[in-house]
Amino acid sequence: MNTLCKIITLVVLASAFGLGKARSEEIYLVRGGFEIFSVGMDSMAQQLRAKGYKAQSHSIVGWKGIASDIIKRSKTKSVSYPIIFLGHSLGADVANEFAAYLGENGVTADLVIGFDATSQKTFTRGAKRVVNFRTTGGGHYVKGAGFKGSIKEVDVTHLGVNHMTIEQDAAVQKLALAEVMKLLPRRR
Repeated sequence: MNTLCKIITLVVLASAFGLGKARSEEIYLVRGGFEIFSVGMDSMAQQLRAKGYKAQSHSIVGWKGIASDIIKRSKTKSVSYPIIFLGHSLGADVANEFAAYLGENGVTADLVIGFDATSQKTFTRGAKRVVNFRTTGGGHYVKGAGFKGSIKEVDVTHLGVNHMTIEQDAAVQKLALAEVMKLLPRRR
């Protein structure tokens, strides 16, 4: 069988078994405490859904359930990539735990974005790329032992935002969503 025939056969088989199908992303936005703040997370999820992407906004208490579900589905190869996590305030505080929990179980988030964590957070595994949008008083994201990804710190205080408004600000949202869009195919 010549090379062209082999390639055509592989393409046909891949299509028949669904191996050539494009997979959909998984984007999780996690709010901070009290369920009355972090409305910008809901807004960004809505903006992404309007463009045709799978984006869900969740309470802070749901982060471990989300990670556990991803890990469970990874065992049957039913996770969609890229995996993207965004968190504000207490949601930003658990970003490193989310990534570490995934990493301990053989899964890697492609992008983790924090908005003004309340204290310094150390990343050890589970994330390829981390971006931290913060105010002057916000916590830093730092590399810990074994972390092989990249971390980018972005102080957005000059935009006039504070801890309560950072994720609601249109300019900050534009910066964050630009980071997300680098990983996604254009849809709408």
